[in-house]
Amino acid sequence: MQSDYQLLIAKLDAFIRKYYKDRLIRGALYATGLLASLFLATALLEHLGHFGTSLRTLLFWGFVLSMGLVLGRFVVQPLVMLMRLGPIISHEEAARIIGSHFNDVRDKLLNTLQLHDLAAALPNRRELIEAAIAQRSRELGPVSFVRAIDLRRNRRYLRYAAPPLALLLLLLFAAPSIITGPAHRILRHGSEFLPEAPFRFVLLNDSLTVAEDKDFELLLGMEGDPLPSRVEVEANGAAIPMIQQSAGRFSYRFRAVRSRIVFSFLADGFKSREYTLTPEPAPLVIGLSASLQYPAYLGLSNAEERLAGDMTVPAGTRITWLATAQSADALHMEFDDTTLVSAPLPTESGQALFSMTRRMMQSRSFVLRPLLDARHGTEPMRHRIEVVPDLYPTITVQSTQDSSALRRLYFSGEAGDDHGLRKLLFHYRFVTGGDSVPAENRQGSIAIAIDSRSVRQAYFHTWDLYDLSLLPGDRIEHWFEVWDNDGVNGSKSTRTPVQTFAAPTLNELSDRQEARSEESKERLRESISEAQDLQQELDKLRRDLLEKKEADWQDKNRLQQVVERQKLLEQRIEKSVEQMRQSQRESREFSPLDERLLEKQERIQELFENVLSEEMKELYRKVDELMQKLDKDQLQEQLREMKLGQEDIEKELDRALELFKRMEVEQQAEDITKRLQELAEKQEKLSEETKEEKRPDDELKREQESLNHEFKELRKDMDQLSEKNKDLEQPMNLPDTEALEQEIQDQQQRSSEDLDRKQKQKASSGQKGAAEKMEQLAHQMESAMQGGAQEQQEEDMDALRQLLENILHLSFGQEGLMADLTATNIRDPRWVGHGRMQRKLRDDAKVIEDSLFALSKRVPQIQSTVNKEMNAVNDNMDEARRLIGEARANERFKPSAADKQQRAMTSLNNLALLLDEALQQMMQQMNAQSKPGSGSCDKPGKNPSGQSGKKPSLSKARAQQQAMQKQLEEMRKAMEQGKKPGDQRGKGSPGLPGMSQQLANLAAQQAAIRKEMQRIAQDLNKDGSGTGNELNKLAQQMEQQEKDIVNKSITPETMRRQQDLLVRLLEHEKAERERELDQKRTSNEGRDAPPPDPARAFEHQLLKAREAELLRTVPPGLKPYYRDRVNAYFGTFDRP
Repeated sequence: MQSDYQLLIAKLDAFIRKYYKDRLIRGALYATGLLASLFLATALLEHLGHFGTSLRTLLFWGFVLSMGLVLGRFVVQPLVMLMRLGPIISHEEAARIIGSHFNDVRDKLLNTLQLHDLAAALPNRRELIEAAIAQRSRELGPVSFVRAIDLRRNRRYLRYAAPPLALLLLLLFAAPSIITGPAHRILRHGSEFLPEAPFRFVLLNDSLTVAEDKDFELLLGMEGDPLPSRVEVEANGAAIPMIQQSAGRFSYRFRAVRSRIVFSFLADGFKSREYTLTPEPAPLVIGLSASLQYPAYLGLSNAEERLAGDMTVPAGTRITWLATAQSADALHMEFDDTTLVSAPLPTESGQALFSMTRRMMQSRSFVLRPLLDARHGTEPMRHRIEVVPDLYPTITVQSTQDSSALRRLYFSGEAGDDHGLRKLLFHYRFVTGGDSVPAENRQGSIAIAIDSRSVRQAYFHTWDLYDLSLLPGDRIEHWFEVWDNDGVNGSKSTRTPVQTFAAPTLNELSDRQEARSEESKERLRESISEAQDLQQELDKLRRDLLEKKEADWQDKNRLQQVVERQKLLEQRIEKSVEQMRQSQRESREFSPLDERLLEKQERIQELFENVLSEEMKELYRKVDELMQKLDKDQLQEQLREMKLGQEDIEKELDRALELFKRMEVEQQAEDITKRLQELAEKQEKLSEETKEEKRPDDELKREQESLNHEFKELRKDMDQLSEKNKDLEQPMNLPDTEALEQEIQDQQQRSSEDLDRKQKQKASSGQKGAAEKMEQLAHQMESAMQGGAQEQQEEDMDALRQLLENILHLSFGQEGLMADLTATNIRDPRWVGHGRMQRKLRDDAKVIEDSLFALSKRVPQIQSTVNKEMNAVNDNMDEARRLIGEARANERFKPSAADKQQRAMTSLNNLALLLDEALQQMMQQMNAQSKPGSGSCDKPGKNPSGQSGKKPSLSKARAQQQAMQKQLEEMRKAMEQGKKPGDQRGKGSPGLPGMSQQLANLAAQQAAIRKEMQRIAQDLNKDGSGTGNELNKLAQQMEQQEKDIVNKSITPETMRRQQDLLVRLLEHEKAERERELDQKRTSNEGRDAPPPDPARAFEHQLLKAREAELLRTVPPGLKPYYRDRVNAYFGTFDRP
């Protein structure tokens, strides 16, 4: 059985070998066809394309790679399997192939192989399986398995190999060059192969010689088929395309040939033989110089130009050229309009010298052409003579307005000319009149000093319009005019553009003031609202901090937002202050107000400036530092002070708004009065013109209609004034003028109708009556405002006296309660009564606060410090009341309560001093106004010495400090003798306070002097000079004195500090007197003082011009184009 199965396996192995032999034959046929086709394609591509080395390398390696892939797939793989060097098909796969070929075999052979494998897996049935295998093997023995593969069937694959082989053999016999040539080039793919040209290069030039520095045109003809469309000439290692003139004809121009040129032609990859182009010597200009003779009036010395090519000369200059040439027997100088011809001059050298002369009046271009035997040399040299005529002078101007004197203008500019200046004038002329008189035919000129020898110079000019008696509405045109020194055509002038200075009319001023007032009031309202919001936010933040153990980042963030909002509030208030300054400047310059209103404006502006005190700003800076530490206790205290500060700001803003509104009403009333008076003058003048019939009827009618319109507008302003007055908390007493206004308007209307009816006499009478009633209306307005102001001032003074008495009464009450509190034990039943008494004092302070705040809204003399001191009184009383209640549980709060009471009393004493000062100022003002002949023209608030009553005095402060020294010495002696403060209470004459009261009064006096020092320092520092800084140091020493007095610690150090204060106050008093003398001397000079230097207004531009002058050095040899570019660049330095 084993031999039958082995025979069966041998027959299967024979089948497998024949199977792979069949695949090898078929693969060989495939490979032959593919490789032959690939070879043909590669050879034909190279034959048609005649590629370079890179493409041939690509074809070579592409063919090698493709051949390897084809042979490996179709030949090597079946051969390897035939030799059993790799994986081959299994016996089972061979059995399937055989079973599919023989019907009598089918699955028998496969089953036999499977039974053989099963016998090994089932040993208990091995004998039965082996018997079945033997039987099947005998049945398959007669079958020849190799007959399943017929090798003759591969003949059909010859159709893939035979055609390409036949085509290859045919080409090898018929046209071998198509195969062998490309094959050779592909095999030697790294070598260059020059193709054989199918055409011929034909040089068409008769000679290859050219004159030196001349151009040479190379001509080439092409013969053959096909002809190339592009030909290049290769010379000096560069291939340059030739120009095709026609089919088969090309040209190229060699420029300025100076040396031998070896060249050849290239076309479609084919190259011609080499040719040589040889230059010959030519006539050449090797040097050119010129002698310049300038016109006599320019005053210039004659000049020589060694390199006389392009030149720039003044008009009328005579130029003599000298040219040196080689290989030349003539020289032509060809201009636009003529040609100069020169023969060579005799010279000892071998070079030729030529001379030509011409007077230049206009710019011309020319060329130099050297000749030799009438033959031109090289390309001619082209040059240009730029003739510069005497140009018009140039002038620029900039102007700026003095910020502090609106009727003073500064001018800066630059004037220049090519040959110098003769004079510079400033012109002006009136073009329209003001509100009350027509324009006069006024004009003028002012000479500006200049240097006539300088061709370019800066100038400055100050124009002071105060000397021209400007009226509202006047318009003045002004300009500068400069003349040059042209000695040929006469002096020429140039003007700057005409500029106009327009003084605003009364209506324009009124409109501007109205717009600024509305904007300022709106900004003040916004500021008040913002201050209230900030106050609420601070209060809420403080309450929230009380409920926390420590401050966190959220509190820091909220506080940061409050600080930022406070900064925005400061900016808004500063804008309001700046607007008020601008309004004041315009009012002073163009429509001077009554001195009383100007004084009120100054006080309100000062109030605005002091809304945000330095202490408040410093407080916010401290809060900014504390935010980094997040200290709850310190933040609590700072928040309390910030809340009080915000209350001060809110009150001051509210007060400022009300004062501003009152001033606005007064100012508008005065403005309406002035306009009524001017309108009455115009109406009176028109009445006379109508009566005398000096003007045509239509002009009179138009003028009357214009006056009617003006009065209607004036009535609207009066209605607006009435509405503004009603908006005041305490309106002023304005007269009821509605009936009189209507009479004026009716009379004006009747006058217009009479003019329409040509009834001039009747119209003139009506116009005169309207003018008289206008004057009557203006008088009513003026009398009402003056009388109302005086009456209101008397009422305010009475209210101020009553307030002063109430404050003194409250101060004594607080002092008495402080003494009782100090002497009472916290367990004494009277302690509760002290708390109730403190509450009553706080209620009385509230009444005083309300009255004082209402009065401060009407009286600008009351300083902003008053309301701040009142807030300090309230705060200290509130704290004292709280501490009195807490002291019942903890005695350590008792000294703090007494300290707060002491502070409240100090603030009350300060209040009394400030209100007394305000009352004195009001009394001085009323006395000044009531003097015979003084009227209301004297400036309010001035004392007989001419100094403002509101101005603090160092001499007064020194006297008060010196008086305190005596009292301090007495108190110190009493304390050394063992008399404790409070022991003498009630003793002495009736009403005399004890030692505690004396100490409290001394502390209050020291606080008042300290605040006076701070106010003086603030006034001195307003100009930014820092003069008041030393006084601030004195104020700090005074504060230390105040603490010693409050703490009842009057030591030798206190007395030494007191003496030092007196010495330093005396020094500052002397310095103050010197400053006042300087100010008086300056004020006496007045308008005689020279105007400020206008150059200072343009300091930046002047410095810039000086820097430019250091750089402005233009080399004289520059060509005109570059000279213009350099001058244009330096011109940028002169622009603003």
